[in-house]
Amino acid sequence: MHPGFKGRPLLRRRLGGLRVLYVWVRASPSRRRGARLASYGSYAAMAAAVGSALSRPDVVIASSPPLSVGAVGATVAKRFRVPWLLDVRDLWPEAAVALGELSEGKALEFAEWLERRLYRSAAAITTPTEPFRASIAEKAPSAQKVTVLPNGTTAMWLETGTRAVDREGLGLPSDRFVWTYAGNLGLSQSLDDVIEAARLLGEGYQLVLIGHGPARDRLEANAATLPPGAVIFKGTLPPRDCARWLRASDAVVVSLADDPALAKSVPIKLYDSCAVGRPVIVAAPGEARRLSAEAGAAVTVPPEDPAALADAVRRLHRDGDLRARMSHRAREFARAHTREAQVPVLEDVLLRLRS
Repeated sequence: MHPGFKGRPLLRRRLGGLRVLYVWVRASPSRRRGARLASYGSYAAMAAAVGSALSRPDVVIASSPPLSVGAVGATVAKRFRVPWLLDVRDLWPEAAVALGELSEGKALEFAEWLERRLYRSAAAITTPTEPFRASIAEKAPSAQKVTVLPNGTTAMWLETGTRAVDREGLGLPSDRFVWTYAGNLGLSQSLDDVIEAARLLGEGYQLVLIGHGPARDRLEANAATLPPGAVIFKGTLPPRDCARWLRASDAVVVSLADDPALAKSVPIKLYDSCAVGRPVIVAAPGEARRLSAEAGAAVTVPPEDPAALADAVRRLHRDGDLRARMSHRAREFARAHTREAQVPVLEDVLLRLRS
């Protein structure tokens, strides 16, 4: 629990000139379905109550997952009789089924019903990839209401890519090829295969895993069977510190499990990883791999293939010219995909809803 939040039913802050209201949620370290549903449900109840008590807005925006946030958006919009926009960051419940969070039964049937209901209720829908748009359009009453709003990187990540590399300051070894993953240590990242690739690489390499998540304990147990220093864990870092670690690495890896639902997504970490000016290896299916390959922005390998991943790391280690080319192409890709560039698109959608 972050300092200042515990036990507060409502917290008001100003961030970047914006008024932000934080509402209480039922928090638990448990990964059981009941604990997760309690968290989602408590947020939905608190956010709907607080949102309905505010001044009348012009437009309501709700970002999913989870779908319960979309339900909050629909509730608040109905309260004030204003249009609302559903921002779909990931396809639920499809992704939840892929991650094993939902299975056949009443809960899945309800989630699918709620998904269709929210698609009908929203005046507009935004989503980050074309495969997501196509999936939503099949269920929404009108494909015209769905707009692709791609993810991207930010100025902070791009600025980090212009800085000198500081391996000594971070305690990184000078006699090993350091390759780094940063993000959620979860079920969909296929990180057991990344650790297996570290095992295949042997001496002279160090894998750094930055982040936290439900798979961390298992990953640490797997890594403990490797020689000392082959894999290290850094825990969750602030974005600026994370960018420094990626910048100081010899290569960065972006991985996803080989699942049809995940194949439709493009992790934000792809854009941020490219921005720091280091060669990127993409071990992912579908859209993430396609975008990377078409732009020449990364070395791409099949997902869940430790041998292919280890071979890609070895190639980059051996070939300094390849590292330089891939670093340059990654930066060019990141500069062409910024979140700032998507602001006019979102603004146009919102102004059309208001008119």
